[in-house]
Amino acid sequence: MKNIIEFYYNISFPELHKKNSYYFFKLNNNNFVFIPYFDNINRIKDIYKLASYLSGMLKLDNIILNRYNSPITIVNDENYILITNNINKKAQLSDISIISQIPLFNLSPPITSLERKNWEILWENKIDYFEQQVGENAKRYPLIRESFDYFVGLGENAIAYLVNTKRELKPTQTDKMVISHVSLTNSLYNPLNIIIDHKARDLAEYIKLSFFNKNYNIFKELDIYFHYNHYSEYGIRVLYARILYPSFYFDAYDKIVSGQSEEKILNEIINIAANYELYLNNIYLYLKRFYNLPDVGWIKKKGTNPHSQL
Repeated sequence: MKNIIEFYYNISFPELHKKNSYYFFKLNNNNFVFIPYFDNINRIKDIYKLASYLSGMLKLDNIILNRYNSPITIVNDENYILITNNINKKAQLSDISIISQIPLFNLSPPITSLERKNWEILWENKIDYFEQQVGENAKRYPLIRESFDYFVGLGENAIAYLVNTKRELKPTQTDKMVISHVSLTNSLYNPLNIIIDHKARDLAEYIKLSFFNKNYNIFKELDIYFHYNHYSEYGIRVLYARILYPSFYFDAYDKIVSGQSEEKILNEIINIAANYELYLNNIYLYLKRFYNLPDVGWIKKKGTNPHSQL
């Protein structure tokens, strides 16, 4: 593989290291990773276009074009891309706020392949697919069997909350599409992690992640965030719908059934479910101070966490 990379990218480097299916090397104080790319080839072209547009406004890791001026290099009938891997920074709400304010109106034509819309449809389809899988693998995954219905119920609450929001309200000018991320557990500056979505996406995922990271400063951070980021009533309800959706559980589920993780990783999620319900209510009470936000009856009945600092 070392000779292939050197040929296609007109470079020379001393050592190549492999971890799983990723190849790593260092050159001129820069870290590089050569990784398989399984998505649509046209989409990587749009990712490269968006990354190029952002390069003057945001410091990103770079997608490196090969000697044929293509982001894709085919090796043994598999697609690979080469990117720099220099920015390894934990996601911070201040960074999310700054990134979301980068203007996209000069991006012409719009890159629709990277836009994420209609969360409720995506969530419904995912839950339907998972329900089929669970039925087929019930004996193999006892922890999934034990916990699945509860988290599907939470997901269905999120779907209903979002559907009702869209039925009752319309987006405003503040409900714009912004630079967002597939996952906040990956680098905010990896171009492969960048998509275009409602600004509530990253905020909601940060709020959920803060619970598992024991971020006791979340409400102080939210005070600062909302000072600089205005939300409409539609936007704040979309935000709470996404907070309700237990993406962390379904992400763990994916890793388990794909063989990337052992089923025991669910123990942490299952064991803190009651505290998470209190957290959901604390977030609701915080947002309710500033916005007209419908409650979720069963969460409201749980009360508040006495250790939170609203």
